[in-house]
Formats: sequence, C-alpha cells, structure tokens
Amino acid sequence: MARQISLKLRILAIPVLIVLIALIEAYVPIRHLLSNFRLITFILVFLLICDAASLRRGASRDFLIVLASIAFGLCVVEAVAIRSEPQQSLVTTEGWSVYRPEIGWGPGHAGRFHSEKTDTSTGATIFNVDYTINANLLRDVRGAKSDSPVVFFGDSFTFGTGVNDSDTLPQQFADLLGPDQSVLNLGFNGYSPQQFLREEETGLFDQVIGAHPKLFVFMTAAWHAERTSCNASWTANAPRYDLAGSAVAYRGPCLSGARLWLREWLGNSAAYRVFASPIFSRVKHDDIELYIRVLLEAVRLANVKYGVPTLIPYLPVSESYFAGTGFTNQALIDRFRAGGAYVLDAALTDEATRGLPLNIQGDGHPTPLANRLRAALLKSYIDENLPGVLVSR
Repeated sequence: MARQISLKLRILAIPVLIVLIALIEAYVPIRHLLSNFRLITFILVFLLICDAASLRRGASRDFLIVLASIAFGLCVVEAVAIRSEPQQSLVTTEGWSVYRPEIGWGPGHAGRFHSEKTDTSTGATIFNVDYTINANLLRDVRGAKSDSPVVFFGDSFTFGTGVNDSDTLPQQFADLLGPDQSVLNLGFNGYSPQQFLREEETGLFDQVIGAHPKLFVFMTAAWHAERTSCNASWTANAPRYDLAGSAVAYRGPCLSGARLWLREWLGNSAAYRVFASPIFSRVKHDDIELYIRVLLEAVRLANVKYGVPTLIPYLPVSESYFAGTGFTNQALIDRFRAGGAYVLDAALTDEATRGLPLNIQGDGHPTPLANRLRAALLKSYIDENLPGVLVSR
C-alpha cells in the first residue's frame, strides 16, 4: 500500500514540476524576484527528468538518464557562470525605465528616482544617487529654458548613470555657460545612434528642442556598434536600421515574436551572458559600417531638419576591438568628419595617466570629475571651432 502511494506521488510530481517550470518561465514578476531563476528552472528540469526516468525501464530509461546528465551539466555550467559574474545588486525606483514606442525604452513618468548599486560580496555601496526626470521625460538640467538650446543626445554616459543631477555631463556643461544658455539632456541608459536618429525622424522631442537649437552633441564609442547591430542583449525593442544602398532604412524594432522570446530567454541565463554573449556580440565589418552610417544619417538630419551642426565627443577603444573589421579609431573619426560632424577626442588620456578617478569604481560610468573635465573640454572646443554658438559668462 505504501509503495503504491509512493508511486502515485512520484507520478504526481511530474505535472507539478512542469507547472512550476512554466510559471517561472512565463510569469515576469517571478523572474524579477528570483535573480537565479534560470538555474532554478534547470534544476527543476533535472528533477523532472530524474523522476520520469525512475518510472521507466529499458531503452527509454537509458535515454532519460542521458538527458538527466545533460540537464545536470547545464545546472553546473549555470552555477559556475553565476559565480563568475560580478556579485552586484542594482535597485532603482520602479518606473524609471519602461517600454517606449519608437525608441524602445525610457522613463515612464516624471519624478525623482532613487538608484543604488551594491557589491553584494562585500556589502560596499558602489553608488547611491537620485535621478530627476522632468515633465518632458528627460533628465533635468537646471538653467535657462529657451528655444535655442544645446542638446545632448546619448547613452548612460550622457544621462549620468551613477551620479546625482548636479554631476551629469550636460549639467556640468550648463554650469560653465551664461544664464541665457539652455541645455537639454536627451541621454538615457543603453541608447545609441539608433535612438538619436529615430528621435530626429519622429520629432519625438521637437517641442522641447524648440525652433532654433544651437548645437547637437552626441558622445559615442565604437562599442555602440553592438547596439546599432541589435546584438547587445537589451536592444530587443530598440529601433533597427539596415544598410540600404548609400542610405540606412528603418525596419521597426530589433526583434519581435519568437526571436524576441528567444533573446529574452537566453538573456536571463548567466551561462549565456558569461560564455556565449561575448562571442555572438563581437562586431564585424558590417556592424561597424552600419554604426557609422546610422550616426552620419543623424548628423545629416540634424543639419537638414534642424539647421544645426553635430559635435561628436569620441571615446577611443582598444584597437584590438576592431580585430577583423578593417577599421580603426582614426578611421571612424575620419568618416565622422567627412560626414559633416565636428569630432574631438574625449578620452581624457592625460588625466587617466595621472591616476585621476575618471570611472566609478566597480561600475565603469564616468565620475563627477570626469564629467566636469569633459564639460570644460567641450566648451573650449566649441569656443574655438564653433564661435557664436554658446552664450558664455
């Protein structure tokens, strides 16, 4: 009798495990609450196969044992990958980044958003800051408000991830100027030339930019090519552009349907992030070419539609990054200049050589000091090469 009850319980365990796996895979809030949920699903799959194998005999049992061995191997690989990743926790007020049509994502509403990043292995705080998002769903920049702003487009370096409002690059730049010069910060985490161009094409922020902007600024580095090629893990909803002869063409979001589901599924696996993603996201010649062309189209549209020049503060990368692509840092700079952009080297090489703290330790985003130095560099370059653009003190 006891043996029959035990057998029934084991048989019942199979649908129970299947339901648990389905819930974890399909229900988004559970995935967010369980940081290691992919490992949990692998373990559940392993237990499911083991349970099924215990109920079989002969060749089918041998087959299930092989599958159980594979599942166990996946569990081990996932566990190793979890241990290999930086042990960090990032908690930001809910709603600071939500799905946004056309550009992929951005702030969900105005307000103050608290963000804290912690090294969970030591308990040390990496940063503990507040982001103020204004009524236009942009990071706030204190100063003059006019229809002739200097407009910063860009990614988390421009947005100011890890620093308070007063220490972002656009705010530091505004602080150097006179009281009549307006500065806007259109940057946000994970953006690239894709968002810069799409914002121009759709006129998403035209009302905020006004009728007579003075200058567009877009800080970039070659690793933006991983984003414009839709290879970066978080770019599923980003705007996708393809090469179309001598131009680029908008094709909708990077991923949709089954491809979107697969990207999300893989992206939630530490094993994929640690071992596979660096291989799949490695840039090729066409990826760099697309990146250049998307950015140059944004430069062209800035001139044609808005009547303003574009300044590109360029962050050089290691030349090894371009291995096999046929490009170099200087080749990119030359292409940008040939396409009508103003380009300056924003690497702060001398300051880095002197050991100044330019990157947030344990994070990599620019420190307040780096933003102040780059703001001064920008102002000096603009005064020398674009006279009359700035209203200086």
